[in-house]
Amino acid sequence: MPTGPVPYTDFAVHVAPTADGGTDVAIFGELDLATVDHAKRAIAEAILAEGDVVIDLRACVFVDSQGIAALVEAVLRLGEQGRRLTLRGVQPRVMKILDRAGLTRLDLLEVEPEGREAG
Repeated sequence: MPTGPVPYTDFAVHVAPTADGGTDVAIFGELDLATVDHAKRAIAEAILAEGDVVIDLRACVFVDSQGIAALVEAVLRLGEQGRRLTLRGVQPRVMKILDRAGLTRLDLLEVEPEGREAG
């Protein structure tokens, strides 16, 4: 995987533990070929921790096929461990992409549209 600075200044990813013992990964900007390696490292860190994983996409404005593949990989890895992945705060544009890719129909994945995320 490439190392070094993130290619776009408008992309960021942040990992933090949640109060319920899981991990939250917040993605800001576009999840695409240029940024997916950074996101994958953050998601892998979350998977190494315990509990379920929430990927907060409220500030994610686009997901391409590489981003979708990273999300599917996370769902499968967590599923093997009996854990779940939740995509929280998904914007309508991103929801449309995820729906077309079939992610909204995966049993081990919960997708919460923007405005429906839990407090």
